[in-house]
Amino acid sequence: MEEEKREKARETIATARTAAEEDEEKQKVSLFVPETAQKIMKSLAEAHKSFNSADHDEGIRLSYEVKEIVEKPRLGASGKVEEERSRMREEAKYFYCIVPFSKGKSFGNIGMNDNEVYTVPYGEIAAVVSDSPMKDYDFTEDNVRRHEAVLRRVMEDHAVVPVEFGTTIKNERILYRLMAKAYNPARECLKLVDNMVELGVKAVLSEDIGFADPGKRKELASDILAPLNTKAKQTAMGELFSDRLILNASFLVNKEDIDTFSERAAELQEKYSMLRLLYSGPWAPYNFVYIKIGAKGIELSRK
Repeated sequence: MEEEKREKARETIATARTAAEEDEEKQKVSLFVPETAQKIMKSLAEAHKSFNSADHDEGIRLSYEVKEIVEKPRLGASGKVEEERSRMREEAKYFYCIVPFSKGKSFGNIGMNDNEVYTVPYGEIAAVVSDSPMKDYDFTEDNVRRHEAVLRRVMEDHAVVPVEFGTTIKNERILYRLMAKAYNPARECLKLVDNMVELGVKAVLSEDIGFADPGKRKELASDILAPLNTKAKQTAMGELFSDRLILNASFLVNKEDIDTFSERAAELQEKYSMLRLLYSGPWAPYNFVYIKIGAKGIELSRK
């Protein structure tokens, strides 16, 4: 019996010392105020003294005391982490896009109001969000630029299904419900835009040129579209909002084909001197897939 107590005392003292040393090593700095650290060292010294004098019960008691002292600040730190996570769950989220990613990830403090942009995983997809007040965001140049900058950064690593500008979700629980409803359609949309970007081309007639003949305008637009379409997975035609605008098109292009597409656009500009080609991108594929959240819930569009 005495030998068993002796062995148990040896083990508990060793465990207590290891717990104190490991905790401090993991934190790189001690969690303990000087008085607490002194108490740990004193209790360990007394536990060793009791062991050496064969008072094994006292050695065991002191060892457990040390372990309780070590655990207290650790549990306190863990509680603070959970408290902060709980606060974050209840805070509103500015919603940028959905990506095919199943882990937590931070993109840095690049979001609205300079807040951290991070993922909220749900199954095999994740929402990209930042904490935000629950408010309407004005469609200002600065806000739009910030929103687009986040999408461009995320697109460096992932395919994206973009969310309509200014979308805020009340809290993380509601975000999860929305993602559950959009889960399967979002995965299909992500397959469509995998490794893809959106490029835009507008063809504008010079001011001294006018094509009144609709047929001639349409023929010229088709001539411009033909070489560009060969490098596009899909093409979306936009509104001709000006008399001088004969083409307003968006193209879904593989990232590896961007340079070739750009070269063809430059060749077209050289070929058609009476036109000004406005070439833009790469953008998130808004004209091919997007998420809109309104009074009727979540609307996920795919062309």
